[in-house]
Amino acid sequence: MRKFHMLILLSFFSFFGFSQDSSNFIPLSSLITLSTAWDIDEIGNTIIVEANQLKKYDPKGNLLFTQSIKTIGNISKLDARNPMKILFFSEEQQLVGVLDNSLTFQGENFDLSTFSLNYVQTFSASFQNNKFWVYDQENSTLELLSTNNQQSVKIENLKSLLGYNEVTQLIEEGNFLYLYDKTKGIYKLDNYGNLIDFISNQIGTYMHIEKNIIYVLCGDKILAYSEKEPIPLFLSLPNRDIIQFKKQGAFFYFLEKNKLSKFSFQK
Repeated sequence: MRKFHMLILLSFFSFFGFSQDSSNFIPLSSLITLSTAWDIDEIGNTIIVEANQLKKYDPKGNLLFTQSIKTIGNISKLDARNPMKILFFSEEQQLVGVLDNSLTFQGENFDLSTFSLNYVQTFSASFQNNKFWVYDQENSTLELLSTNNQQSVKIENLKSLLGYNEVTQLIEEGNFLYLYDKTKGIYKLDNYGNLIDFISNQIGTYMHIEKNIIYVLCGDKILAYSEKEPIPLFLSLPNRDIIQFKKQGAFFYFLEKNKLSKFSFQK
């Protein structure tokens, strides 16, 4: 397993000039929002949680659909990578639900307490049909559940096995599962919970994965880790106010405190 020591890498990139200048990011559009739950689907539509509503915008920023969420409480996370089956997670209500491409609720929501889960803190849609991952923080249990209420995989005592402090993000991508601990780094697992790789990173605050490339927000920069490159690429951001981000092809989406902005990236 490889382990990157970030302070050494920061000095290395500064000295040899590997960083990409922030002028590589070209602003395209922005959306005023206070949302912290949002996602971009594979065709570039934006889905956000705004007050008591879900909203969907097309790639040009036109509002397409709205849906009230008053009956389910706060939505903590959206996973819209499958635009026909958008999953949402409410940490407050401890439930997972499914929306179609018009933001219409599909069937009953899944009460996670029925699976004897104590406190699910994060989740991820799975590329396995009708399945999703949840992580129970209280007993450090990782589970793959299905929308037909059948439990598929259960991995207990994960914290003892891997040695992390707290899982803040969980993402399945390319037949692998990535767990992010801000205080330690990124744990790459197979779909049975076996550790494949570990990337040490104690300075990041948010992780995004596209096509098995791992992007980590570190202040006013993004580190991009690829298995093909032994040293991560360094991208300088337009400003230091970015809280979360996502990448889709040549586009980056940056969430700040009161807006969500779309940028193109030119090498």
